[in-house]
Amino acid sequence: MNKFLLVISLILTLVSPAAAQYSAQLSAAETVVKGSSRGAGFIAIYEDALGALGEYRTGFGGYSDLGAKVAIIDLDAKSAAGDVGLMLGLDTKYQVMELRIQDPMDLSIGGMTEISLFSHVTNISFGGFVIGSYPIALNSGRHITPFGRVIMRIDRTDPDFGTADSDFNIGLNIGGSLELSSSTKAIAEIQLDNQSAFMMGVQFGL
Repeated sequence: MNKFLLVISLILTLVSPAAAQYSAQLSAAETVVKGSSRGAGFIAIYEDALGALGEYRTGFGGYSDLGAKVAIIDLDAKSAAGDVGLMLGLDTKYQVMELRIQDPMDLSIGGMTEISLFSHVTNISFGGFVIGSYPIALNSGRHITPFGRVIMRIDRTDPDFGTADSDFNIGLNIGGSLELSSSTKAIAEIQLDNQSAFMMGVQFGL
């Protein structure tokens, strides 16, 4: 437990408040099967904002998928530059370990890019991440799947009036999904980053 708290403290020390990431992880490490797709909808409570997010994911190869996220972000009116903005995100991941074939856990690696557009500032992020998860069978036959993601990225903030600034940031996401049916999952997640957040929503097959 002490080591876990030390890691979280280090991450929170390294992150910078100059830019913010809004898209989070919102899924476990397993990838979408090739030829199939799924959608999701989430609400998000950030440190100084509220958001509504949608996601579409599709499998395009063996153990690979592609996801697109869009969100409306409402910055707190109490902030110095409160307004409503648009977030667009794109990511891809490749599953390198699979519990089903006797690996110790599900593990994926991937890359992402995200842009947040507000009237007073534009934030652009790009980087790579590692996701781990482990499904746990319940007595009902359904599964609950804890997951975690570590992301390393470059955030660039470009205000309307001022000098653009770029920072290297590390973030941690911890969450879990619960099977509601064969094609539907409820998901909740905590984001520990330069824009910490709590998110919850539903993921469904298409």
